[in-house]
Amino acid sequence: MSVQTPQEPGHYPSAPPWASSPEPEPPVPAPHPYPAYKHGQLLVQFPGEVHAAARPAAPSWRPVVAWTFFFSALGVLSALRRSGTARFYGRARRPYWIAFGVTLVAGGAFWSLLTTSVAIPYYHHWQEDGITTVVQDTLQGDRRIIKKLGAVDSVACRPETERNADDVRTYLCTFQLATGKSSGMYVEADSHGNWLEKE
Repeated sequence: MSVQTPQEPGHYPSAPPWASSPEPEPPVPAPHPYPAYKHGQLLVQFPGEVHAAARPAAPSWRPVVAWTFFFSALGVLSALRRSGTARFYGRARRPYWIAFGVTLVAGGAFWSLLTTSVAIPYYHHWQEDGITTVVQDTLQGDRRIIKKLGAVDSVACRPETERNADDVRTYLCTFQLATGKSSGMYVEADSHGNWLEKE
């Protein structure tokens, strides 16, 4: 029977003799390539996109195009309102201002072309039709015509030249006489119906 020698004070073993040696600590894993997820966060690679998908859809930019095309600079009101709504929903505001700027330039070019090539020529044509009517009425009751041709039932004038710098235009006028005959004459008249026979 063996006798164990008592340990000196202050030199007691940290573990009993029958206890095995302590196990080594597990290795520390390498850091994840993506940022560590916070507690309660969605376990997806791009959580921001998932959160954005739950937001309301942004307003359409098409009304901005319509307002700007037909009302020019007043389309900025639609752009302001819709971009503000998009910002409240957490959506991009740039599409509305791009739509406003592009449409403002394109619409301005379109309306300018339409004005110069259609509206102004149509106005001039309508204005000249009115002047032609004034010339016809003036000729029908003019004493010089009655003295030269006799009683006139009706007059039809057709412009032959463009109006010149002196506000004078040449017309070919056909007179239907009371006798049933017709006669023609070239006259020069201004925009007020003042006329002279063209020699």
